[in-house]
Formats: sequence, C-alpha cells, structure tokens
Amino acid sequence: MTDLTWSQLAERQHGAIARYQLAEAGLARHVIDAMLASGAVVSHARGVYVARGAPVTYLTSAWIAVLATGGVIGLATAAHVWGMADRPSRIDVIIAPQRRVGTPYACRVHRLYVPRSALTTCDLLPITARAWTAIDHLGRMRPTDAQRFADRALQQRWITERDIVARLHDYPSRTGNTTLRHIRAAVVDGAASAAERRLHRLLRRAGVTGWRANLRIRIGGVLVAVVDVGFEAHRLALEVDGWAFHHDADRFQRDRVRQNRLVALGWTVLRFTWHDLTQRPEQVIAQIVECLPA
Repeated sequence: MTDLTWSQLAERQHGAIARYQLAEAGLARHVIDAMLASGAVVSHARGVYVARGAPVTYLTSAWIAVLATGGVIGLATAAHVWGMADRPSRIDVIIAPQRRVGTPYACRVHRLYVPRSALTTCDLLPITARAWTAIDHLGRMRPTDAQRFADRALQQRWITERDIVARLHDYPSRTGNTTLRHIRAAVVDGAASAAERRLHRLLRRAGVTGWRANLRIRIGGVLVAVVDVGFEAHRLALEVDGWAFHHDADRFQRDRVRQNRLVALGWTVLRFTWHDLTQRPEQVIAQIVECLPA
C-alpha cells in the first residue's frame, strides 16, 4: 500500500475503493462498517464502494469491475479507454480462465488468457495493452466494421501486420481468429487502407505491371515522398483518398504539399477516391493506362 490516504486513493480510482484497500490503509473492520452505515462510502459491488459525493462515471464503473473481480479492463471497453472506439454499454473485464467470480452490475466477465507482456495500466487502471486491445476488439467485430477498424488501426499505428500474424501464430484457436485471418489476407500486400487494396486488385485484374505499393521516392539519398502506388520507371504516382479516415485537414494539406513536390520533380500524379474505385473502375484503369507507354 502507498502512503496515500484512503480518500486520496479513491480519488485516483475515480471514486471507487475496495474493502481490502481500506483495510490496507489501516482502517479497522468496525470503522469500515461504520463508514458504510453512515454513507461515507456506498456499496456498488461485493466488497467495492464509491466514496460519498463522487460522481459515478464510466471510468468509475470500470474501476468497480476491476476491484470486484481482480481482473483487467479489456475488449470493447479497453478500446474505448485507449480512444479507439465508442463507449460500449457494459464494462468488459478479463479474468484468468480458471477463476470464478461474481459479475458486478453492467459488467461482462470474460475468462481469457492474456500474457503478462500484454498487461499494462492507463491512468493507473489495469488494462490490456493498446495493440493487444486493438486485435481483441477487431476479432469480435462484424466483417465490414472489422475492415474499417483495421484500416484505421494500421494507419494510426495502433497495430502492425506483424501483430496480427503473431496473434494468429501464438493463439491459433482464440475467438476472433477467423476475422483476423480475413484481415491478414487483406493487408498482406502492405496497403494502408481498403481503398489502396482495391486499387491493387484493379491493377492486377487489368494486367497492369511495373508498379509498387508504398513506393519511397528518394532524390540524392533523401526521402522526398512515399506514394500509395508508384511506377518509378515512368514517374507516375497514384494517390488514393480512402474513406472517412483520409479526410482530415492535416492529411489534406500534407498530401497537397507532397503532390506539388512530386510534380516539380517531373512526376505525374493521379488521385482517385473511394467512389472512383468502386463506381467507375474501368475509367480509373483507362486513365492510368493512358499515362503509361504502350
């Protein structure tokens, strides 16, 4: 136990405090019972209280779940805490497979193995690590939602292709692996978004060769730009504007600066949208072929 008073500890835990923590703080059993009787703390789960006057927020509920079960926050709740997903209605808490505990109100208890290396804290809250969380969350999503989330997770560097491969290799029977295998197959070519992968497929089906995904363009050993698809021999760059995650102001400005730099170096830059790739693929290929030598 630290040198914090019980009230300070409760404050750090968003108002939640466990009975064993009160005892560790030096409070006798009868004192704790008196606090409970007077309303100084209010019971919210077996052996877990909230300090009087403390607002019961979503993070308070997360702490209650952790203290009541001895587990860690995981899955959709962890994804929300890490800023990767909307807030789920219930608290997802993970405990060891062999453990048996009661289930606090509005809490889902999952008996799953999590390696020690995948455990961490976020603002002191015990939680699964960011990459582990993202893959867990991804594996339990519907296919279409999973694809969107995977694109964002890869772009934001929450996960890498290597993380997905390692999960499938190390835990071949884990729930969610079917979805992960589909995602792994989709990202094997190194594309950072579904739009880029769609462009790759269009190029392959049309028999267009001589291109590289995520081509790094260097001048005098200095990296000038990385283009989504590049025909280096012909100085042709294809840039893809994917779905929601590509339409922020900073990304827009960086893309235009990079495009202007490439044009100044003698490159032709073609830009395509998700709508182009899905609604007019023949025209996309025709425009690309037109810029390539016969």
